[in-house]
Amino acid sequence: MHLLDETVRPEWIDYNGHLYDGYYAVIFARAVDVFVERIGLTAEVRQATRHTVYTLETHVRFLREVKLGAPLAVACQVLEVDAKRVRVFLSMRDTSRDVLAATSEQLLMSIDQGGEAPKSAPWLAESGTILAALAREDAGLPLPEGAGRSIAIKR
Repeated sequence: MHLLDETVRPEWIDYNGHLYDGYYAVIFARAVDVFVERIGLTAEVRQATRHTVYTLETHVRFLREVKLGAPLAVACQVLEVDAKRVRVFLSMRDTSRDVLAATSEQLLMSIDQGGEAPKSAPWLAESGTILAALAREDAGLPLPEGAGRSIAIKR
């Protein structure tokens, strides 16, 4: 599912003349914000219910250099869902070159902020229904290259 279009801005360029690594994370975080809205956790719902999403883990792979002005598109595949968590795989394409520039695998958790301290909580009913439908839609897709990968120096 397509989530976000972005263009690389001048202030995002590093000393090597390409997209600074931290801004890949910013772009992926903005895509996750869109995903959160799509699963029914709009700003109004978050405020009314005190339910939100926290990121538990993220893994970014840098696959291609991205330069100033590059048009980027971020898409999402839902890999797994349970009562409180969702694992997503985000793909960032440089659409001017039609290349995969980066990926980010993320584990997100449903959080109830209504008590004394934030705590994990089951998805709100609407979000759970939407997530289950998205997981069913993506179930037939192949596992993306790099999904579930850890960091290691290969010997």
